[in-house]
Amino acid sequence: MRIPLWTSLLFVPTLVLAQAGISQPSGGTRVMAITSTQTVEFEGSLQQLRARLQVTGTQQAAWTDYERSVQAYSDLFFAEKPLAASSAEAAPRQVELLTERMQSRVNAMQDIARAAKTMYALLNVQQQKIADRYLMASIPAFGNPPPGL
Repeated sequence: MRIPLWTSLLFVPTLVLAQAGISQPSGGTRVMAITSTQTVEFEGSLQQLRARLQVTGTQQAAWTDYERSVQAYSDLFFAEKPLAASSAEAAPRQVELLTERMQSRVNAMQDIARAAKTMYALLNVQQQKIADRYLMASIPAFGNPPPGL
C-alpha cells in the first residue's frame, strides 16, 4: 500500500505542473480562440421574415430595399460613440449633439417606413397578414422594451 501512495504523492504534482506548463504559452499570457461553429438566428430576424413571406421575384427589389434600410439603421446605431456627461463640450452643445443623433435615427426609421410601405403594397393578402404579424419584430429596437412586455 505504501508504494501506490508514495507514487501518487510524487507523480501527481509533476503531472499537474506539466499540464499547467502546456496550457500557458511563454510570456505568461493566456490565449483563447473561439471558432464559430454555427450561425445564431433570433426570433424576428430579417432572414426569418423573408422565409415567412416567401418573397417572389417581383417582390425581390422591394425586399432588398427594406432589408438595406433596416441594416442601415442598425449600422448607424452601432457606429455611434457614447456621449459622455463629462464631455469637453458645453452642456448646450451636448444636448445639440444628442438631438442630432436622435434626428439621424428618426431619418433612418423614416427610410424603413418608406421601404416597408413600398414592399407591403407588392405583397399578396396572405403575405400582408404575415407582415402584419412579424414585420415590426424585424426592426431592431435599441433600449429597454416598453412596460408590460
